[in-house]
Amino acid sequence: MALRAVERRRIALLSDQTRFDVALGFDETLDDALALTGLSTGVGLLTVIGPGGVEVPGDTVCEDLEDGGLYSLVDLSAVVSQRRPGRRAMLSRVDHGARWWLLGVCALVLLAALAITAGNPVLRLVIGLLLAIGAVGGALAWSKREANEGARGALGILAPVLLAFAAGATLVPAHLESAGHLSTASGFLAVSVITAVVALTGGAGPIRAAGGTATVLLVSLAAVWGVTLLLQWGPVAAAAISVGLVPLGLRALPSSLVNLPEGYFIDYKHFMSSRWTVRGAIPQTRGAVRARDIVAVVDESSARLVAGTIVLSVVAAIMMPFAILRPWPDNPFVVAGGVALLVCTELSLLLTPRHTTSRILRWMPRAAAAVVLVCAVIQASAAFSGDVLVLGAAVLFVVGLIAVAVAVPMSRGTSSLGWSRVGDAFEWLAVALALPAALLYADALSTLRGMMSG
Repeated sequence: MALRAVERRRIALLSDQTRFDVALGFDETLDDALALTGLSTGVGLLTVIGPGGVEVPGDTVCEDLEDGGLYSLVDLSAVVSQRRPGRRAMLSRVDHGARWWLLGVCALVLLAALAITAGNPVLRLVIGLLLAIGAVGGALAWSKREANEGARGALGILAPVLLAFAAGATLVPAHLESAGHLSTASGFLAVSVITAVVALTGGAGPIRAAGGTATVLLVSLAAVWGVTLLLQWGPVAAAAISVGLVPLGLRALPSSLVNLPEGYFIDYKHFMSSRWTVRGAIPQTRGAVRARDIVAVVDESSARLVAGTIVLSVVAAIMMPFAILRPWPDNPFVVAGGVALLVCTELSLLLTPRHTTSRILRWMPRAAAAVVLVCAVIQASAAFSGDVLVLGAAVLFVVGLIAVAVAVPMSRGTSSLGWSRVGDAFEWLAVALALPAALLYADALSTLRGMMSG
């Protein structure tokens, strides 16, 4: 009689004290594995974290587990106890004269604006250098602050950022051709230098992580303005492309924030039978996963997400008026690109915050969406030659169509999950079409025609 081999799942269970290698049948659960090893999730706030970094319920059958995966038993009560001292320190801190410092910064920015309009190059150079020195000093002072001061402490970076942008814009000579375009690119580059200083000299991990994310985004914006300057596309095209990159950035941020070695997910040294290449090294196993390590990774990832969302939301709110509020040409491709850019940016800024529960991550994109909506209304009123009745009728017609489209599925008992899937579909369309719409609005087709004909 032939013997049938029983299929089993091999996993590794890791706690702060020891590690177990377990082989169980497909019909057994994760709780059975924990019971065999003497571990249990029924006491305190213990939970199991899988190779993907998400919580795995105890009733999960072993067939659904990853073969060779490393499953960590984490005590969440230790995370809570480590956060309390930071909160007490935050509440006991006294902010000395922050409003007066901000007033001083505004005065220096006003001097920079006066220097830009002035024709004295020596005055521009002196004020630009003073602003640069103040920006570097403010960034160095702010980077040493505590990481748990919340949003109020994060607002302190606005002062050196404004100083740096003003310094970069002021140091560009006014007599150059396309001086305004070059000043904006120089301002973004100067701000990226300041955030890089924060990333290198920050006293806490979240501050360094936020500075690094802001640096990458600002360097990308400076590159956009620099490339458009070389192509002689003008500031409007640069602003439109910057807005078109915002939906892509908001969507890509959550998937590019958690930076962990491969040994965190799978115990390669134990389960790997051969190397990937001849000279390839087997990833080192992390070992015991402790609560303080998890807290550090989560705090740094959250700081990256907050910094990236704030930068992208501010860019959308500032660049959209410069890109849209102008007389549109008679080119139908440019008009279609402008309308699509408005719609895609608005949908992305409204739908992307659905994936988070943080207040600042929800309301920063929504505030930028309000600015985009105001720009769309102003441009639409100008397109209709100030005929408010026609514009109001068009808006009411669109609202009626949306109400009809929503009422029919709701009357049939469509669940919220179905609406969430519809929102995901519109969000993906907005993300995919935002940058092509920005290129159409920037009249990239005319540039391509010129390149092909030349």
